[in-house]
Amino acid sequence: MNMEKNKISLEGEVIKTYEYEDLMIFVYKIKNTSAESPLDDFFIVTLDDTSDEVVWGVGSNEEEAMENAADVYDRIPPHIDPNPFKIAMKTLSGEEL
Repeated sequence: MNMEKNKISLEGEVIKTYEYEDLMIFVYKIKNTSAESPLDDFFIVTLDDTSDEVVWGVGSNEEEAMENAADVYDRIPPHIDPNPFKIAMKTLSGEEL
């Protein structure tokens, strides 16, 4: 099998932000701009705690990425309660906080 190195180009755009106490959650849509790459567009969810911004979730749509972030956040200590991604999910679904 002949494996050549292929480069892909991605473009990211913040499509939503959620604020919770002193934290910011960003939802990015990542677009594949390489015509020859089969990679689909995807979404990432990050948490910015004023010192750094870390990717917590990935998914094929915004909701899936947010659910992934909430699940990962619950499994990796240390974390604060309540889970800020679950708060953002309630906002996303239109529920009252």
